[in-house]
Amino acid sequence: MRIRDATVADRAAILRIARASFDRVYAFFAVRGTRHAWPFLVAEDGTSIEGFLEGILFRGTPPIGYVYFVAVDPRARGMGSGRALVQESLRLFRSRGANRVFAAVTEDNDPSMHLFASLAFERVARRVLWRWYRWRGLSVQMRMLLAPHEVLLVRTFTDLPPASTQEVPRAS
Repeated sequence: MRIRDATVADRAAILRIARASFDRVYAFFAVRGTRHAWPFLVAEDGTSIEGFLEGILFRGTPPIGYVYFVAVDPRARGMGSGRALVQESLRLFRSRGANRVFAAVTEDNDPSMHLFASLAFERVARRVLWRWYRWRGLSVQMRMLLAPHEVLLVRTFTDLPPASTQEVPRAS
């Protein structure tokens, strides 16, 4: 699997994956958001697109990263595409100076909640944007368009990533 920047040629695959992954409203916003997304990534396995990620970098000091949409083709779920896409977005956000990255996930989306939790995202109250960023946070929250049924998650880069099962030493 390879993660790369999305291109115009990927649009049909992104539309197909968005429609298979989201209800009509979310699919509409996912496709619409591709015009202004950064980072805008796809996971590719050989010749097929397996998933995509749209992010938003809110400028400022420091910048704020936001994983806007991440979706994986239903036939490719559970194989690491979503994880690889989010990890690459974290690397890109950090390279631009962001020290926090947010994501919003619907409360009933257990696979996404598990994915983000496994990457050291934590559930936070929406008011943390105000507490951490004041008026700028309020502006960012409004531009995130958080729905009432969505949970706000945050990953702070001073956090250590969770240890994988391969990294945990076994007792002898």
